Amino acid sequence: RQRAAKSASGVRVIDIRPGLVDTAMAKGEGLFWVMPVDRVVDQTLRALRRGRRVAVVTRRWRVVAWLLRLLPESLYLKL
Repeated sequence: RQRAAKSASGVRVIDIRPGLVDTAMAKGEGLFWVMPVDRVVDQTLRALRRGRRVAVVTRRWRVVAWLLRLLPESLYLKL
């Protein structure tokens, strides 16, 4: 990421954090908040157009990520 930012190549790096995506890898019963692939793609492209460096896909996972940042490190490491 740092090299891409410093170079004049026009390459951008975006950190996508999609949670669980409905793919063959995430098949199973009772999976929590699984998202369809097309929704993840749409939100990823939107984040790219907006110039985001980090994109947590869907509002619910953004809330979860925000709450995890509020936890003290000692509690977070026990998760």
